[in-house]
Amino acid sequence: MKLTTIIPQDGKLCSTWYILFVVNFFIMGVIRYYSLPLPISVAVEIFYFICIFHSMNLAKNEGNAKRVSNVMMIFYLPWLTYAILEAGNISSEIDYNTIATRWFAEVRTIAFQVIYGMLICAAIFVKKEQIKTMYKFWGICIIICTIKTLIQQKIGFDYAENIFLIEARRTHFVNGIIRYFSLFSDAANYGCNMAATTAIFGAVTLSCKKKMEKIYFAIITLCALYGMLASGTRTGIFVLAVGGLSFAVLSKRISSLITTSIIGGAFIALLMFTNIGQGNSMIRRMRSSFNKNEASMTVREVNQLAMKRYIDELPLGLGAGLRNGDVPESNKNYFLSVVPPDSTWVYVNIHYGHMGKYLFLFSFLGMCFYAGYIVFFKIRDPELRGLLAGLTSGATAMVVAGYANHIMLQFPNCFLFFGQLMIVYLGPDIDKRMRKQQKEKDKLLLNGELENSTVS
Repeated sequence: MKLTTIIPQDGKLCSTWYILFVVNFFIMGVIRYYSLPLPISVAVEIFYFICIFHSMNLAKNEGNAKRVSNVMMIFYLPWLTYAILEAGNISSEIDYNTIATRWFAEVRTIAFQVIYGMLICAAIFVKKEQIKTMYKFWGICIIICTIKTLIQQKIGFDYAENIFLIEARRTHFVNGIIRYFSLFSDAANYGCNMAATTAIFGAVTLSCKKKMEKIYFAIITLCALYGMLASGTRTGIFVLAVGGLSFAVLSKRISSLITTSIIGGAFIALLMFTNIGQGNSMIRRMRSSFNKNEASMTVREVNQLAMKRYIDELPLGLGAGLRNGDVPESNKNYFLSVVPPDSTWVYVNIHYGHMGKYLFLFSFLGMCFYAGYIVFFKIRDPELRGLLAGLTSGATAMVVAGYANHIMLQFPNCFLFFGQLMIVYLGPDIDKRMRKQQKEKDKLLLNGELENSTVS
């Protein structure tokens, strides 16, 4: 295999980006075996700052860094501003030192991580080949996760994973089905990530022109799909459906839209109305997604109804990051600090109030929808459109995943799906550069033909 199959010509990326990507992708798996001297968010933030400094320094002469000032930043500012102002939320009548400490610990993860990713991508990505390199390196990480999943299935869990499962047994051994988590924090995070990733790499597979690239990305797509099924995360099927449908629309191909709808509809119908594959634990777990009487779903609905009464009395929310131990039992809002949030949307609603929830959804859904507008209307190159449509569909799918699971901004999702969404907003600039380069090549070719004809 030629080296250009792995790293295409002019597809080099900033070296610190590779470090950041690996740290961000595998940090949750690493801390299962090794304790860090710093909190996880601080450790990753250090790598963010190193990468920002390095990439900005490389880009300053080309003026790439200023490209972060675009519509994506405008969409994100309402949520970022509100998250910062939450430092002054004293509605829960808790001492301000606790509020400030928890706010500082959380806001960097839930609000600033996306900004870090936006800054880095704006400084680095200027060519289509770099986007392909990013996807190829991402694919290697997925293969590693798939291998780890197979080890868990065929050989068993190691000592660190067994320690984790002592606490997580209730959520990872369900009705006799083992939910695998690979190198992620838990099975829900792994499953939703792999579902969105399946949609992304499926889009990339259909969009690439080179045969070897298609084969490589098809393998990655199958690996991600296998990871989704092995995780037993029921939300995954809906995440994949949203991602696939998003790409089908953005591809501008009626055939893709029809094919996606038929395949997706047939698969869902297979799960809903038949017992085919019931002997397979992974399929059996997916089929339970459509069972309205599932016990876990009933518990979720009861918890959400109980929380709503408390949330309605807290227009600004409980407070950023406040949890069990921060709110005394004598406080009327103690229940909100101990009840486990079952989704990112619910978590934001609890801690940031109704206003925070609406701004959160406005920012993230707005970024996804406008990214779709860019891909659909502003990108001319078909291959580039497919690469960017993959990122857009993945981010959109992950927002949907946040409705059912508290994984939307966990590692590695925040940087993967939302920080790198900036690449889509850089798409028109990359497309313009490509057209300019093509015109220059055509001009040189035309001049060469004219010279040859003159000599003749």
